[in-house]
Amino acid sequence: MADDEIIARFWRGIDEHDWDLIASTLADNFERHGMYGTEADTCRGKANYLRFVSGVIGRMDHHTLKARKIVRSADGRQAMAECIETIRAGGEDDLVMHFMNIMDLNGDGLIERLDIFWKTPPRLPPWWITPEAILNAAD
Repeated sequence: MADDEIIARFWRGIDEHDWDLIASTLADNFERHGMYGTEADTCRGKANYLRFVSGVIGRMDHHTLKARKIVRSADGRQAMAECIETIRAGGEDDLVMHFMNIMDLNGDGLIERLDIFWKTPPRLPPWWITPEAILNAAD
């Protein structure tokens, strides 16, 4: 069975902006399927994801992400995490977003897939929070 703490460590790494901690929880073939459900909002590969998430958070004036609840499947290969993320970008007011994240783990207990579902906030986050926008801007 996978390490029960790996999911909590992933979310703590996001909240603390600890890229090494995040990297230690991800499989090399990690995939992030974002809240828009489009190819532009999909990120494939551990290295690309780390570039993406650090690029997004690096553009924020403020960022926090708290995992409120984590539930694991009986076989330990899937987890669901309820999270609350607060961002402030471009001098705008704080935007609080509520997410449910479904995570798949491989046989080594590393996260290989993150699928993000969210409650629609009162306003949408900045348009540039997609892997396509962040990763292509660095090229």
